[in-house]
Amino acid sequence: MTILETTFPFLEELCAQTFGAQAGGAIFQAAEDRYQALLREMPDAGPVLRDHFQRKLYPPLAYYQALRAVGQDQETALAHVSAASRRAAQAKRSDMAKLARLPFAYSIYRLFVKSYMLKNFPDAGWETQWVRCDSREIHFNLRRCVYWDKVRAHGCPELCRVYCENDNIAFSGLLPRIRFQRSGTLGTGGDCCDFHFFRQRT
Repeated sequence: MTILETTFPFLEELCAQTFGAQAGGAIFQAAEDRYQALLREMPDAGPVLRDHFQRKLYPPLAYYQALRAVGQDQETALAHVSAASRRAAQAKRSDMAKLARLPFAYSIYRLFVKSYMLKNFPDAGWETQWVRCDSREIHFNLRRCVYWDKVRAHGCPELCRVYCENDNIAFSGLLPRIRFQRSGTLGTGGDCCDFHFFRQRT
């Protein structure tokens, strides 16, 4: 798998547009090389975690580390990775918008949310605490998150906020039927990542 087969299929083009053909090509190649190194170091995990690592977690990490390696300061590198991640999150937002167009969007979301979380965010990588799942609000907290664990293990905890920002973008697609809200995340200094989905009367 290459980085172009992940949530960053546009990265080579984006690097060329942002940094120019020569410098952008070098940065993209550095990101690809780092991505391949991360894949070689990938822990022996089940298919769900492996998919997270390959498609979602490692591409921003590789890009960030490549930018830092060529001399960009932390905030500049984070800004570039955030811009790329926002572009990737728009695809998820479009999926959420399809659900929001359904007349019983909240009821459908509520019906499947627990099984979805169990399948796609298993205990091997996340600790999920369910607080509420009723006709008005869905609320759960993530007490542990493999994204937070991995960026810290690779020496760049500051990168986690980029992954957290993606939730705000993706779940904004649920409006106007479902409103997403949170007060904090592990990656921004909170004691958990809280997820609140409120049913909106339309």
